[in-house]
Amino acid sequence: MLAFQAGNLGAFQALFAKYQKKIIQFCHRFCGDQAMAEELAQEVFLNIYRGAAGYRPKARFSTWLFQIAVNVCLNEMRKEKYRHRIDSMDASPETESGKPRIKELCDPAPDQNELLEQQEREMMIQKALMGLPEKQRLALSLRVLNGFSYQEIGTQIRCSESAVKTLIHRGRQHLKELLENLYAGGDKS
Repeated sequence: MLAFQAGNLGAFQALFAKYQKKIIQFCHRFCGDQAMAEELAQEVFLNIYRGAAGYRPKARFSTWLFQIAVNVCLNEMRKEKYRHRIDSMDASPETESGKPRIKELCDPAPDQNELLEQQEREMMIQKALMGLPEKQRLALSLRVLNGFSYQEIGTQIRCSESAVKTLIHRGRQHLKELLENLYAGGDKS
């Protein structure tokens, strides 16, 4: 980042190449939509590009990067279109081939059964994650998926280390309850 700050565009390209997938994955876990996650990641890197002059290496670069990602995701989720969003478990989102997923369920090949079960589990986990309060979802994602320390997460979401530990503990408990309800068929959300 310091090299990019000094005018080396190749350094920015290297940062982009190194962190692009991680940021997209983080944004996807937060918003639940791949296309939106890619747009949010693009906004994150645009903010980094524009804000290079203000970068100060007080912590690891990745801490600063994910703090920007947290802010971008929170800003997006605060928009009106997310306030009344309801996802149905019966919905049949399209697969990469463009076929509705429900058609795959009707005529699965024997070797596709595991793939379909995995997709169902991932959809359940994503739905449960979306049911968590924002800060719990952020803290869990930063800790579990990205391996940040409690201190780094506190810096990124602007709260104390003990508050981060509480958020993660409560988030895990809440996630467990949500998943139990989803698997039991008692979706209360």
